[in-house]
Amino acid sequence: MSVYILATVHALSSFLSQPSRWRHWSVLLWLPLYSALLPAQGIAQAGGKTAVHYPGHPRQDYYVELLQLALSYPCAAQYQLQASGLDLPKKRAFDLMNAKAGIDIMYGSASTERLEHYQAVPFPILRGLMGLRIALVSDQSKLSQTHSVAALAKLRVGQYISWSDTAILQANRFNVEPVSDVEGLYKMLALGRIDYFPRSVLEVLQNQAEHAELNLQVDPHILLYYPTATYFYVAKDNSGLAEALLCGLEKAQTDGALNQLFERYYGGLLQRLNVKQRRVFNLQNPLLPADVPLHRQELWYELPNNKVPQHE
Repeated sequence: MSVYILATVHALSSFLSQPSRWRHWSVLLWLPLYSALLPAQGIAQAGGKTAVHYPGHPRQDYYVELLQLALSYPCAAQYQLQASGLDLPKKRAFDLMNAKAGIDIMYGSASTERLEHYQAVPFPILRGLMGLRIALVSDQSKLSQTHSVAALAKLRVGQYISWSDTAILQANRFNVEPVSDVEGLYKMLALGRIDYFPRSVLEVLQNQAEHAELNLQVDPHILLYYPTATYFYVAKDNSGLAEALLCGLEKAQTDGALNQLFERYYGGLLQRLNVKQRRVFNLQNPLLPADVPLHRQELWYELPNNKVPQHE
């Protein structure tokens, strides 16, 4: 990449960090230039394959390895995965993807808004793990005697005010303490101003470690669950890539390769959190799009057979 292009990319990154009132009109000027300077989806690479650019720099994590796996099957072999080199906030990266300006694929939660603006690959790539919630507490005995959804709903649960979790818990009539300062939630928990702070199984241990000075503990008793889905997304009109990815993901599901990858990344974590031995508190998720394939049990993580009643 030439010095000119590098300078242009740097300038655009700086622009994207500016207040929205400047981005609103300037983006119309930037995107055509940006599209011309960076590889766009649909350009054939060496070997006749079409490059598919994911956000960020080259790496090996679950999402990248899953993309590599999906694109390795004959029905998707016309594509070749590459890093875009672009580190941007997620919303801006989604917009660049739709504009075909250097990013071709993203991942994120399934929401009605995203399904309206982008094309989803309707396959839950995390098997619903973001909806498996384990509580941080200040005392491990706090939730030990909680044996119904109604009893749990009476306790004070902390959440960030704009998170979708807040709306979901409120819809299930939980006693939510919405807070506008995320870090403040951890301090409130340590001071006993809230009873628990649920985090996803993918976050809870990291969050505990990041706030070690507060001596917060991971609750060993309950598993709060509401259905969520994480999808890959492509540009609204990029049906070819969407169909190829869906085919590859289905093939990986059928032959067991997806399960092996999932277990390699998350099996040890779920075992460490003792997920299978927990009491399961099932909640409704009114924000979940209606067409998420909940009926296909093979696509979701199997919950413990230890569901608590709604009422005592």
